[in-house]
Amino acid sequence: MPNIRFHDLRQSCASLLLSKGISIKEVQEWLGHSDYATTANIYSHLEYSSKIVSANKMSEVIQI
Repeated sequence: MPNIRFHDLRQSCASLLLSKGISIKEVQEWLGHSDYATTANIYSHLEYSSKIVSANKMSEVIQI
């Protein structure tokens, strides 16, 4: 197996939880961060499919 850092596991955990619809606030508590920004800025990353969904929603909003 490849060498996996503890930080990588935490980051993967946060991203997987978010992809399953768990709120960022719940992920913050799961990871034990006292600061919301730590979770949001460092540990969570949107999957490509989530970006597409967001772009489509924005497209719906701005269409006249």
